[in-house]
Amino acid sequence: MFAEGLETMLGGEPDFEVCGLARNAADTLKQVPEVEPNVLLLDINLPDKSGLDVCKQLRAEQPDVKILALSMHNDESYISAMLNLGAQGYVLKNTGRTELCAAIRALAEGRTYFSQEVTDTMMQSLMRERKGGTAKEPPKISRREREVLKLIMDECTTQEIAAQLFLSEKTVESHRAALLAKLGARNTAGLVKAALHWKILED
Repeated sequence: MFAEGLETMLGGEPDFEVCGLARNAADTLKQVPEVEPNVLLLDINLPDKSGLDVCKQLRAEQPDVKILALSMHNDESYISAMLNLGAQGYVLKNTGRTELCAAIRALAEGRTYFSQEVTDTMMQSLMRERKGGTAKEPPKISRREREVLKLIMDECTTQEIAAQLFLSEKTVESHRAALLAKLGARNTAGLVKAALHWKILED
């Protein structure tokens, strides 16, 4: 419903043409090469795969498309991850029509765009870094992410984690991608190191 609402809203702008609507990662990766949009609105939470992975793949395969992250997460780890993977903008889902249209036009013109709340989050992170300290509190992870992290540390495979938690393998991979972003890790070894550093599973 959210995607269809966006389609209706943006379709009313005279200088916009909505050239596609995708409901999951697979559909997005299929449509983008076919319709070649100037700007892609990309959610991080997709039903079959993390938007982080989609952003990374599209940046490698479709370097000309401008990617605007549209997310409910105003979290430094997600914002940094999307930007590092090649997104040119990041706005929150609670943004209004005027700002969203401004963001799309900015990217179409080759500029970047970030919601004020997103900018504030990144500035706060920068201020902490300038003070010479790392974050004093561990990143916030959900109960399900904790469960997945524990099984990863127990050396379980994606298939084994999916079976134990009664999830699909794609959902497990989405949780893994979220953990990588939140903990600033690049791989499983990094996840384990970060988990031990923050003593996440000792509570």
